[in-house]
Amino acid sequence: MQFWHALAEEWPALVSGLKWTVILSGTVSLSGLAGGCLLLFFLTHPSAIIRRMANAYVMFFIGTPLLALLFLMYYGLPTLGIDLSPFAASFIGFTLNVSAYNARYLMSGYKAIDAGERTAALAMGYGRRQIFRYLILPQSLRYAVPGLTSQIINNLKDSSIAFLIQFEGFLGFVQNFTSQNFYFFRGYAFAATGYLLMVTVLTLAARLALKRVAVPGFR
Repeated sequence: MQFWHALAEEWPALVSGLKWTVILSGTVSLSGLAGGCLLLFFLTHPSAIIRRMANAYVMFFIGTPLLALLFLMYYGLPTLGIDLSPFAASFIGFTLNVSAYNARYLMSGYKAIDAGERTAALAMGYGRRQIFRYLILPQSLRYAVPGLTSQIINNLKDSSIAFLIQFEGFLGFVQNFTSQNFYFFRGYAFAATGYLLMVTVLTLAARLALKRVAVPGFR
């Protein structure tokens, strides 16, 4: 009872932490999707040099630990005279990372498109940008929905590490709460349960989305 009483007294800070966690994971999911679509454009470019540069980006940011990117943005950039807030540093670091993963999912979707469709579009006089906009991107997105929805769930879970750069999200609140009240086991159990509930809601939403956009015969 003492734990819940102490938690109730910190209710405004708890709600604020949840709000910022949702905002970070939501904005990163949108910016990461936009970045992934842009990378898909370059990954499918006729120029081999551009494709290699895009592939190098994807390989670099997939291979770089997310926490290292966050530390670089928040602790490294100030040495160059660039000071970012915890949210801005988290947003940039996550976007760079998530864009690379989404590009990989979209490329898998791109490879599932029948090459004959692209040939037919060229024969009809469509330009490359038109083919990308009306053929490649919509179908790649549809085929990549399972991976993209999984990434959104990962974004929510991964947002928890942003507290290491002083981002005041849900886990940041729990960290401050437990350190002040010494409810370490119950506090972190509460955090784990909170993330589990949020992930469960996202998972159910993802299943509904998959049913609506599922491609017959494709898994």
